[in-house]
Amino acid sequence: MAMLVKDIMDRDLTSLAEDTTLLEAIALLAAHDTSGLPVLGDGGKVIGFLSEKDILRSAIPGYLGYMDENFAMPDVDKIKARVKRVGRDPARDYMTKDAIVFDEEETISNAMVALFKKNIRRAPVVKDGSLVGMVNREEILKGFVHDNFEDGEVEIPVGGDSSR
Repeated sequence: MAMLVKDIMDRDLTSLAEDTTLLEAIALLAAHDTSGLPVLGDGGKVIGFLSEKDILRSAIPGYLGYMDENFAMPDVDKIKARVKRVGRDPARDYMTKDAIVFDEEETISNAMVALFKKNIRRAPVVKDGSLVGMVNREEILKGFVHDNFEDGEVEIPVGGDSSR
């Protein structure tokens, strides 16, 4: 039987309202040690996702050009001033509006493919459109090998020895 997203999802419902400011969002991301949070609209429906990457794009114009060898990072004072300036803006202005969202009945194999294809780490999980949890790549990988660990097919290295 296929393992479902609801079997491995994190049931933490930490989220942002669409009018949460970027500074408040940064504080929540830091407090929960996470890379992104779902943004909820009326009735608790997921309307987007705000990630560290979305926030960096708002603070560092041309951020996506960092891969270019000619990219010059603005100095820290300019970045701080920009964060202060956009920090009062609402999350809805910077969130990814067409965010990947999984139904809790989705298989983890389908979720894994979608996360890797879109190169995202985590995504909201919904039931009837309302947030019920989050799924991330790490938990999906653990889900795939969980049965192998239980059956004794795979040994967990002790003391960091991964040479087996």
